[in-house]
Amino acid sequence: MAIKALQATAPNELELVDFPFPEVAEDAILLKNLYCGICGTDLHGIEGKRSVKFPIIPGHELVCTVAAIGPKALETTKVFGDSNQGNVTLNVDDLVTINPRIVCGTCYYCRQMPGRPEMCMGARTYNSSIRSDEPPYLFGGWAEYMYVLPHSEIIKLPEDIDHEIASLVEPLACSVGLVDRHRQSHYWVDGDAFGVNRSVVVFGAGAIGLLAAACFHLNGADRIIVVDVLPEKLELAQKFGAELTINAATTSREERVKQVKDACDGLGPAIVVEACGVPETIGEGVEMLRRGGQLYEMGHLVKTGPAQIDPLLVCRNEIEIIGNYAYPSSNCMAYAAKILAEGKLPYRELLKSYPLTDYEEVLFGKQRGKAAKSVFKID
Repeated sequence: MAIKALQATAPNELELVDFPFPEVAEDAILLKNLYCGICGTDLHGIEGKRSVKFPIIPGHELVCTVAAIGPKALETTKVFGDSNQGNVTLNVDDLVTINPRIVCGTCYYCRQMPGRPEMCMGARTYNSSIRSDEPPYLFGGWAEYMYVLPHSEIIKLPEDIDHEIASLVEPLACSVGLVDRHRQSHYWVDGDAFGVNRSVVVFGAGAIGLLAAACFHLNGADRIIVVDVLPEKLELAQKFGAELTINAATTSREERVKQVKDACDGLGPAIVVEACGVPETIGEGVEMLRRGGQLYEMGHLVKTGPAQIDPLLVCRNEIEIIGNYAYPSSNCMAYAAKILAEGKLPYRELLKSYPLTDYEEVLFGKQRGKAAKSVFKID
């Protein structure tokens, strides 16, 4: 039986390849892929903008069923799910996703900061650093099956979650981790507790920005403002919690700062999330923040050049600038799955699904950018 997979062999060079059906080792797991999202990091790797070890099979925003479990696989594989159910079991045919990162367990950060696995210096990542030129080959999500190595982390999904919407679990987990980080770091003071009087500005109405807005909205932020250059995405932002949207293509920086401050009682927002990957927005975010505000940077995963920031504002207003690379724990993914299964927001409006055979149009052609989140439906 041949397994089809979309393999990247060099920058901007992809092809559909037939791989042999793998034998599942006693400490491994095989997943049958149903959907896999197209992440900006996948595109950056394909385009040569970030380091990957070609050849690879891209894709890490997975929705799968368990096809096979090696007899010793669960001795090293961690399985996450609804924490209220106690011990989470894993069986063939279960609906799951996977944390694409396998930590080394031995570097400084794994030993000294075990609660921050995203800091690992020796982590292997399925869609970028585990090559597809050696058996069993299938180490990415843009394929009919995926081979899961020992020490991976699998997240069991709610039985009632929509399979296509479940492709948002991994990207939503980034915002779950961000909001949780904010709640832990925020100084709780009378009259300004998060959920009572917190205002948020999100730069970027792509999937990550919209999911960040949604996550703050669901956690009680009273005012959310989204800034982007595309009217259709700003319109979509209103369905994910945005009270005010600002078109950056038709406004100046000064106009945007004034508009945001006026909407936030003249003080500015408490939180700015940079999710568009444009360096200039960092300085703009600092300029509009209220005193004691926090800027979370989650939009830059490739080098785009330096950002100009007024240090006087950072110092006088005691601004915190916090990098947010990824979710710290697979528990964030389990909680993201729970949020999506509750269906409180129109998540399907973010998505557009395509077959793997349409990859050229989706990744390089006319279909690119037509949806907040494009997804491969693995047939």
